[in-house]
Amino acid sequence: MHYKKLAVAAASKRTRTVLPTRLSTTTTCSLRRCLSTRGITASSNSSTTDLSAFAKSTTRRAPYSASNSASNPRATPSRDPRPYPPLVVEPRKKNRPSKYKIPDSVSKTVSRELYRYKYLYHEYSLYAPNRAFQTWKDRGTLRHTKVPDHFFGDRIAIKLAPYQIDGARFLLASPAPKEKQNPPAPAKPEHGAMRSHVQIVAAPTADTPGACLLVHYDNRRYVFGHLSEGTQRLFTEHKIPAAKLSHIFLSGKTDWATTGGLLGMILTVADVIISAKAAVEEENKLRRQKNKPEITHGGPQRIEIHGSKNLEHMLAAARRFVFRKGFPLDAHELRADPRAGNPENSKPDYEDENLKVWKIPLIATGMESRSPSSSTGSQNPRKRKLNSSEEPETMETAVEGEAVDGVDDVPAGVENDEEKTQLLMQTIIKHMFDSDWKPDALVEQSLHKVKLPAKIFVRDDEGKITVYKGPLPGRDANVPDIKVLVREPWPGALIHRLPPTDPSFDSTCYVVKNHARRGKFQPANALKYGLPKWTFSKLAKGESVTAEDGTVVTPDMVLDPPIPGHGFALIDVRYEYLLDSLLERPEWENKEIMENIDAFYWILSPEVKDDSRLKDFMAKHNSFKHIVLGQGMSPNVISFAGASGKAIMMHRMDPDRFSIPNHDNKEEALPAGLASVAELGKPGQRLLLSPSVEFQPKFANALMDTIRPITELTSTHAKAFNLALEAQQKVSDPAFAARVAESEHDIPNREAEIVTLGTGSALPSKYRNVSATLIRVPGYGSYLFDCGENTLGQLRRVYGYAETDAILRDLRAIYISHLHADHHLGVPSVLAQRAAANAAKPLTIISTPKYIGFLHEYKDVEPLDWANIKFLTLIGTGRKPTDDPNGPPSADLGPANNHFNMLPGTVCALQPAAARNADVLEFQTGLAAIDACFVDHCLGATAAVFTWPSGLKISFSGDCRPSDAFAHIGKGSHLLIHECTFDDELIGEARAKKHSTASEALDVGRKMGARRVLLTHFSQRYPKMQAPVLDELEGNEEKKGLGGDRTVVLYAFDYMKIKLGEFKMAERFLPALRELYGELENEEDEDGGEIKE
Repeated sequence: MHYKKLAVAAASKRTRTVLPTRLSTTTTCSLRRCLSTRGITASSNSSTTDLSAFAKSTTRRAPYSASNSASNPRATPSRDPRPYPPLVVEPRKKNRPSKYKIPDSVSKTVSRELYRYKYLYHEYSLYAPNRAFQTWKDRGTLRHTKVPDHFFGDRIAIKLAPYQIDGARFLLASPAPKEKQNPPAPAKPEHGAMRSHVQIVAAPTADTPGACLLVHYDNRRYVFGHLSEGTQRLFTEHKIPAAKLSHIFLSGKTDWATTGGLLGMILTVADVIISAKAAVEEENKLRRQKNKPEITHGGPQRIEIHGSKNLEHMLAAARRFVFRKGFPLDAHELRADPRAGNPENSKPDYEDENLKVWKIPLIATGMESRSPSSSTGSQNPRKRKLNSSEEPETMETAVEGEAVDGVDDVPAGVENDEEKTQLLMQTIIKHMFDSDWKPDALVEQSLHKVKLPAKIFVRDDEGKITVYKGPLPGRDANVPDIKVLVREPWPGALIHRLPPTDPSFDSTCYVVKNHARRGKFQPANALKYGLPKWTFSKLAKGESVTAEDGTVVTPDMVLDPPIPGHGFALIDVRYEYLLDSLLERPEWENKEIMENIDAFYWILSPEVKDDSRLKDFMAKHNSFKHIVLGQGMSPNVISFAGASGKAIMMHRMDPDRFSIPNHDNKEEALPAGLASVAELGKPGQRLLLSPSVEFQPKFANALMDTIRPITELTSTHAKAFNLALEAQQKVSDPAFAARVAESEHDIPNREAEIVTLGTGSALPSKYRNVSATLIRVPGYGSYLFDCGENTLGQLRRVYGYAETDAILRDLRAIYISHLHADHHLGVPSVLAQRAAANAAKPLTIISTPKYIGFLHEYKDVEPLDWANIKFLTLIGTGRKPTDDPNGPPSADLGPANNHFNMLPGTVCALQPAAARNADVLEFQTGLAAIDACFVDHCLGATAAVFTWPSGLKISFSGDCRPSDAFAHIGKGSHLLIHECTFDDELIGEARAKKHSTASEALDVGRKMGARRVLLTHFSQRYPKMQAPVLDELEGNEEKKGLGGDRTVVLYAFDYMKIKLGEFKMAERFLPALRELYGELENEEDEDGGEIKE
């Protein structure tokens, strides 16, 4: 919204005011520029400006009053030479609440100058949010006032009422509409936006492994390429809004390298759209009460995802942990060649009001021998029957007493062919994102038909609903034939096992083109036929008009020739076996498809970059600009400058605990063959498609200046830096090291290293990635506690590619605490890279049955070295930690032998039972014991305690409210890693969302007697640091753990590496960190972090 004039009125309580005369130098300069735009000159050597000319050009809306002038000292002739009448504002009426809201759009520049100079007279286009006004409200310096209804006259009243700030009142108003006939509006195209461009969002780096393009239109956004792990965080880093994202076109084959960030992006976009719809609905409720017209949500109403075969299978496998309502999602798999029957077919495979898309499948040749199914003799999935007598592979982790019934769980009416399987997948996906299911709905059915586990209710004699406690179907005899009430399960949960599929190696590519736009309307041509001007708009819209002489004037008679739509092609050919199919595609010779294509974006890999066929193809089609985005060719630049800048500062302060993120700004050279026909693409570069075609390299993201954070630290944050230097001097004292070693002589494995790869919650942010902690215990191996999205990328930033592969080969176990997506979406990429690194040791995944079930279904999409992966399933026992192991459980489990009861406060057992043997467990994982319990967070959330044969004991909380059971099983821990999502002031929110505060986490450590405590998993509302926690940590000098050693508490940061024996050294840096992050928080408040287009 644009407001053309800023008028300011200042008043006291007793005085009806006039415009003030005091103008600062800055304001005068701004005013002088404003006057010059109106053809009015001002003296350049005077601090005041003659406003008489300006007054004549400005219509005043209130009569001049001499009494007002006399009563206001600022309006005396000696101080107020203005000859024009003042604005009059009625005094504020008491006890009358304002109906006006703070404006949606207020210029940041105007806000700052208003607050600084008290008044301002200038012309602006106001664009930025109202953070300054909110600050004034928080400080109590801003109060609403009432505008008289007659004040605006024939002006257009805007939503901003005058605001009173320390006695000064400010008024924003828009000019009156001019009563003159405007020329006809430019012709709107029937198809195609007036302005659109393609932007490179990501090129392959260590923590953004995929290449991604964003196609921008005013009304919506489209993503093409890979949505790999880290892409969502990259959108946040570069302030690219995802609210208008409506279509995702995934290129290449369906695997985690292509889709690893898809689920996280979907959840984020879904939450944004659902929140926007809810806000619109709330507004419409108020409008209905006031008989006002309702408004509609202007953003995307649904999201559509296009990709290769197995896309639907991958999405449906996530049904165990993805559930949203009111967010329609459609998945479109490319299962057949659109031009197989007719190579000349030029009909787009997708089309909307903005663009046309042709899907180009590259068929893998000679890949039958690579498919794992070919070696096991499984049949083609196109011929596999859902009710086949062939028994599916039984999960190794099946719980004792749990039925393994995957292929029979198909809705009635679904037949046993590929089309019906696809229908089943689409039904599951619909229920995942747009279900009308209600968790509290009860349905009546016969007791014999109830599927366990289920909570069963009956009505008593008085009609009240009570829990059924009688015999259960399938478990007990003499089950009565009665009607019962059962809480209706979520439909997706009824499918225990998806129909199997095989990996697909085909790659999907795209040709994308804007629609042609109508030519420019020529009024002179219309006037030649004697047409009145009111017919121009019809002609511009494509309608024909009949002239007075009977001539039918068609649009083509008055419009310039159509403007053709331009576009680009995206070719994903990362494997050699795809090149033959690429060269044989008929689309390259189809003039209608390839006409006005300006660029080819190539997603390549080292496997194909030297292939001469690729160079020959580019040389043959040299009329296009060829842009390469390839692993091993794009430089490994820093992708997340915000987090890396803080890490560099921390490295300068404490080099032993923090390292500079691994990166290389040296641009890799394209192979000699490609360099002559192509160029390397850089993130940020744009290709303007409309209204003209222009390559815009000027928008490329600048390389991060890694020296700047150090300069900023030593200058702007000199106090924090000096405190850090003092800490460095303290910890380098040999006497200090000796005292630490003596106090920790009974702590085993003091060289064990804790690496906090992700310390944020919910979703990746600019400064913190989601949950992941690596434990490296010399002599035993490495262990991952939770593995959120982009854990592999974080590892590569800390250690580099080669050492990361060595760590993965040494990885013994991955523990997933619960099913929330921010705790496990990084597992498939870790497993895939571990297989690529030729790991020989078996890897054990420890979690609950639902997560392990997801991995079993996903392995059909992508081979993950399955033979080298073992599982330990955490199942419920109903026993509390204090129960007698040989006695009955004290917890009310409901139906006997129900392993699905995961009650908080009860302990878990390992499945298979053989793993409960210490020797077997040590051989498989290197651990002496794994103790776990269910905690209060989400269904099946666990906390675990890991004990090594050396006696080292580490407890990990996952996400939870404080748990006495966890404190009990973790008694005597040498290290507690506990979540600390909220500070103590938000205890209510912590209880509502089932998280812990700082004090609660420390209290769990006190009950355990933990020697060391590491706090992590912070709410993303704290963008850099949770300052109150540091205050708490510095007050821990007197807290004692077991063994008489003082408990040391630290705060986790991304990229931090700390050995168990270094906690007391790191503790010395807390004052410096507190000072640094307190200053950084202040900067964040001032600078803001708005996402702009």
